Amino acid sequence: MAPAAKPEALELAERAYGLVQTDAGRARDLAEQALELARASRDRTAQAAALHALGWARADLGDPRALATMRAALRTAEQSGDTDRVALVRRNVAWHLAYRGHTAQALSEIEAARALIRGVDRARSEVFRIGIYHLADRAFEVLPDSTRALRTLLRRGDTAWAARLSHNRGVVFAEVGDHRAARRELTRANALYSSLGFEAAAADSRIELALLPALAGSPLESLVALDAIDPTSLTQYAASWLYLNRAEALIRLRLLPEGQADLARFENSVAQSGRRDQVDKARLEASRLALVAGDLDRAAAIATQAKRAFAARGQRAFASAAALVLLAVAVERHDVRPAALRSGRAAVDELSSSGWRIDALRGELLLARAATIRGGNESARRHIRKARRLDRTGTVADRVELRHVDALLLLRDGETSRSERRIRAGLDLLENYRAALGSLEVRATTGTFGVDLARTGLGIALASGHPERVLAWAERLRASALRFPVVRPPADPELRTAQAELRALSRRIREAEGRGRPASTLLARQADLEELIRGRSRLVRGDGASRAATSGVSAISRASGSLALVEYIELDGRHHALTLADQRLELRELGAIDVSTDLEWLRFALRRLARGDLNDAARTAMLASANEAAAALDDRLIGPLRDPLGSAPVVVVPTGPLHAVPWGALPSLRGRPLAVAPSLSTWLDLAQRPRQRRLKSTLVAGPGLRHARAEIRGLQELLPDATVLTGKEATVDATLAALDGATLAHVACHGRFRADSPLFSSLELADGPLTALDIQGLRRAPDMLVLSACDVALSKRHPGDELLGLSAALLASGTRTIVASVVPVPDAAARRLMLAFHRRLAAGASPAAALAEAQAGLRADRSALAGFLCLGIG
Repeated sequence: MAPAAKPEALELAERAYGLVQTDAGRARDLAEQALELARASRDRTAQAAALHALGWARADLGDPRALATMRAALRTAEQSGDTDRVALVRRNVAWHLAYRGHTAQALSEIEAARALIRGVDRARSEVFRIGIYHLADRAFEVLPDSTRALRTLLRRGDTAWAARLSHNRGVVFAEVGDHRAARRELTRANALYSSLGFEAAAADSRIELALLPALAGSPLESLVALDAIDPTSLTQYAASWLYLNRAEALIRLRLLPEGQADLARFENSVAQSGRRDQVDKARLEASRLALVAGDLDRAAAIATQAKRAFAARGQRAFASAAALVLLAVAVERHDVRPAALRSGRAAVDELSSSGWRIDALRGELLLARAATIRGGNESARRHIRKARRLDRTGTVADRVELRHVDALLLLRDGETSRSERRIRAGLDLLENYRAALGSLEVRATTGTFGVDLARTGLGIALASGHPERVLAWAERLRASALRFPVVRPPADPELRTAQAELRALSRRIREAEGRGRPASTLLARQADLEELIRGRSRLVRGDGASRAATSGVSAISRASGSLALVEYIELDGRHHALTLADQRLELRELGAIDVSTDLEWLRFALRRLARGDLNDAARTAMLASANEAAAALDDRLIGPLRDPLGSAPVVVVPTGPLHAVPWGALPSLRGRPLAVAPSLSTWLDLAQRPRQRRLKSTLVAGPGLRHARAEIRGLQELLPDATVLTGKEATVDATLAALDGATLAHVACHGRFRADSPLFSSLELADGPLTALDIQGLRRAPDMLVLSACDVALSKRHPGDELLGLSAALLASGTRTIVASVVPVPDAAARRLMLAFHRRLAAGASPAAALAEAQAGLRADRSALAGFLCLGIG
């Protein structure tokens, strides 16, 4: 007979088991000690307890030996005749099998375990049981049992297990769309965990709570709450879910690059854990991200892979969610086949029967949209009637889409006026939502929700052939983020500290790269700081106001005077142009034009000319290439409009890739006063703004630009009262103070456009970069800002011609005119151009006229300087 066990072995094993969900690493160490003691004493009961704790700890730590350890615990408990331990181990085996994707085996194990358990352990088993049934898409079957178990645990004062059960119930309710119940359960779990000092577990519940606002339609609120949680304070497992929840909130705000980064972090974490369920959830989210980003092939491929994996494990609701991604891809392609509709209907039925209420309603709305594409109006009406509840429970994107499908159905019935009213209602709803957001970036990205709606309205208008109607719809969503009043960032010490560190770091990176030294560590810290600054900058809230879209032809005609205006429109691959000249608005179809190749050649040629390292033959060839590409663009874009535009000064409102056109290089526009505006609404608003009464001029020279100081010295003669900042005095804070309220400011420095993060597009100053985010802190932006720097007239485009970048931030802040370049320019020639420009400006010319005359006067450098434009009113 085996000698009696030392009491400390069993006690140590029980201590280890109790620590698993709060400190799995410590639990593993204690369990290993307990196992060693139990083996030395040859006590199978203690060995089973130690192996039980060790197996669970290893599972929580992602150790691949976990299942084998739990199987060993099960055999040892059976050999010792410890029926209670057999049951407890089996429920851990069930949990582990479920997370490895073996849901059928897991369900069998948990029910077998539960049959052996009585009393409080039976109530505790519901923690495992509801989680396993949730992974099998059957959580609603056991919710009543979990409710009774929770009452038992609370009544007995079993706080830790009550917290765990509340947490799992909260996750179930959140996933199926019952956000009120989810908040109740997760709040209880958080309070119970906190009362026990279980900080890691409390952090888990906070992560789940933080996502609830996003699921209920307030993703910015979720993002703020998630950003307040430090990933380094979490276990790897908890941190992985923090990243997934952040990705979901970011995707809902259409902040796609950041969402992709957090999703990648989640994928890396779960891939290391080996938990197939989590890997496939990551795939499902990745397919949704690709769908939002417009990468339909990738979305379809990933969703297909996820659907097969979920189906193989019997996770029917998750497989149905993936099936709806595939239907959404078909809808985006306008290629909905009967098989796709059948699959979509089956998916919605499965989601509904599994208790996924919100997802089922969204599926009904998607089926309605798909039916309109196939011409099944009656079917679409049936589905949309079921989806109506989204008007009360859905997000703003759901409610906008609901109005869009309504509009499509009305349009099919020939009720054009009612369809347009429904479209306006959807866009009004979206505008109210965006007005409550304070961040220019989030306002721009969330405009995506209304693009399809606005394009439907534009299609109605184009079909009517009425220019005024087309103008109204073309302007409804174009660059609409710039119409909201700018919100200054809060007085945030953490934000200011991060910005100061970023500037110093940028200077160190520049120095390291200049010396040929590696800067990978510095670049990693730069990325961390930029993420922090972006997050803090989103905390601002809007005041709920917006400026109206254009008031119509009469208001624009009064403001434009003798100017000729042209607004380009693209719909379904075909371009149109609206021209307004001599108070006459005309609509012209330009056809299916493709400017990408010629635009790329023109920009390439201008960049090469700017480098100044070409010999005479190469320079001549490059000039010929530039002129040829410019002439081709001119034929497509200006040639059909020569009659209405005549020879008057021109205001151009581009669309799509046309925002990057160096318009001054086009033969028909050379030497002509020209302004480029993001929309006619923005142009009109800027034109009607009162000018600064107090004259204030500012001249700034940044570091590292050979001709900057000479340029500023030359301008001092024309502007003797200007505030002048050069050398070490040209810091970011000093420059911002000098720009604030200036009537005219001129900054000569290196500029950088950041396509990857446009609000970090910057001007290089003595102590680091002045970014677009810094601009938003000005009390009053300068009336006119001349940027003798490369590329900073560029902006990143989001759907709806929403623009983000340095110039967009200035226009949003109220700067009436920006003179800047959309391509690199040669330093010496830029200096000559700037001096000539300011002389003409001082003589009374408008900015657009002064720039055109200065460019025409420098004939030898004219092509290389064609990238300079007047943005705004000109």
